[in-house]
Formats: sequence, C-alpha cells, structure tokens
Amino acid sequence: MTTAFNISGSLFSREITFNEIEEIKNNIKPNEIKTLWDKIVDWFLGTDKENAKETLSTLMNSDDVNKKIEAFNQLKSMVSPAFKELFTYTIEIDDTSDTNDTSFSFVLSIGELISTEKLSTQGKTIEMEDKIKTFTERCDNQRDIKLGQLKLDIPRSNVFLFNDSKEPERITLENIDNHLVNKISEEQKKSLNVALSQTGMIDICDQIYQNAKEIPMLCSPNKTISLFLDNLNNVIINMNFFNNIDENTYVKYKEIYPDLRHRCFSANATVEIDSNGYCSITRVNVTHPGIE
Repeated sequence: MTTAFNISGSLFSREITFNEIEEIKNNIKPNEIKTLWDKIVDWFLGTDKENAKETLSTLMNSDDVNKKIEAFNQLKSMVSPAFKELFTYTIEIDDTSDTNDTSFSFVLSIGELISTEKLSTQGKTIEMEDKIKTFTERCDNQRDIKLGQLKLDIPRSNVFLFNDSKEPERITLENIDNHLVNKISEEQKKSLNVALSQTGMIDICDQIYQNAKEIPMLCSPNKTISLFLDNLNNVIINMNFFNNIDENTYVKYKEIYPDLRHRCFSANATVEIDSNGYCSITRVNVTHPGIE
C-alpha cells in the first residue's frame, strides 16, 4: 500500500510517499524535516522541543500505524493550548456488525501542514465482562409480562431474529408474538421487556460510561440488535452500539465531561435470558481507535 504525506506551505507543495521514505529510510533529507519543523517549533515549550522533533519524525516516517497515532497524540499533548485545535482527524467505522471485526479508517492532520493518506487500525478494545454482569436495580420496575416498554420501542428499533433455517427477519409488532413471545416463559417475558427495550440498552450504555468515562456514550449511539432462541430455549441478545461524534459536538461535550478522550467507538454486549427468566450480561467490550 502506498501512503503519502502532503506537506504544503506558502513557498512549496510536496507529497512524500512511504515508498520514497522506505528508499531513504536511513537517509532522510535533513532540509525537508527542518523546513516542516521550523514551521511548528514555536508551538512547543522549550523543554519539549527536542522530544517533539523526534516525535514528529515518528509521525512522518513510521510504518506502524499505531506508532503514528501515539506520535500524533503526543505532539498534541505537548503543544501550547493555542495550537491544540490544529490537531484534527476525520474517521469512519469500517464495520459495525461485530466488534471483533471492527476497524477504523482515518486521516490525521496538523493544520494545513500535514495530512496523512487514509490509514486503518483495528483499534484498542476494553473488556468489561468482569464489571458489567447484569442490569442495575433501576430496571426492576420494567419487568413487565405484557411487554409494554418493548412494544413501544420495537417500531423504532432494528431488531433481527436469527435461526438455523431462515434468513434473519426483522421483528415487528405484527410478528413478535409468533416469532418470540409465544415461545418463552412468563419470567422470560418480564426480563425481555428490559433487555430488548430502550430501558436495557440505556442501562448498558450508562454502565459502560461509568466504567470507561473516556468513551462518549452520551450522544445516543446508533445500534443494531440481533437475537435467537437456542436449543434450551434461552434467549440470546447481541447488541452492537457505534458512535462517531463530529468534532464540534465533541468539543462541547468535553467542556461538560472533561474525561472524554475518544469521539468514535464501537461496542458489543451479549445478554442471555435463561428459561427461568434469569438475565445475565455475558459479554461487554468497547473498541476505540486510540486517537485523542
């Protein structure tokens, strides 16, 4: 893959590809680095300047995408506050069907001086199974055998039923009884009214945020839900949340929630309801690209 840096200014415009960098890996033209460094040297405090220069070289020359991200984050942390807003990035979530396969495509920029070609990373995953094991007590009053909350939410949700013999089918008010409700116990129905409704999803999002305040679970993340009945008549629900907050919204939220560090993420949770209606959260993880 050929990757390029576009370095431009009032006096010149130059594109440097990684192929070119590889050819001169140990013999980079000093004047090219010096020209760029001279443009930003005053952004850094005196004690950080030498370290910043080395970090800039890593950002420009490293073949390791994660090292590039780390260098970008480090440079941003070292510059004076007035220049931090020049460190920006655009990002997309490449796949949201399963966080094990999620990847992020992004472009890192420093003002108009540096703009990388589109890069990709699998991101960093935070496992939370040991911290989030069930719904909180505030969900207890939503255990409704008549599925009142669930039936309010189904029309505005994307919930798909999977089984071995048919293609996934979207759950609607018209088919939920035949496909699901009539096949489970009364206790399971009570738990389902929590787990498959907005009540349960909001509770999981809140628990994720309480355990990882750097993740922006505050902005009503998009979600997709799938479920199936196993051979023991256990209800298995898989939830996938994803969010990609724009820069302006992120800045506003960070003023209120200073612990926020990532504006893009993908998260996955698995909920199991056994035949007796006992509900457990067996899997929760969050993946973010690591860019700050």
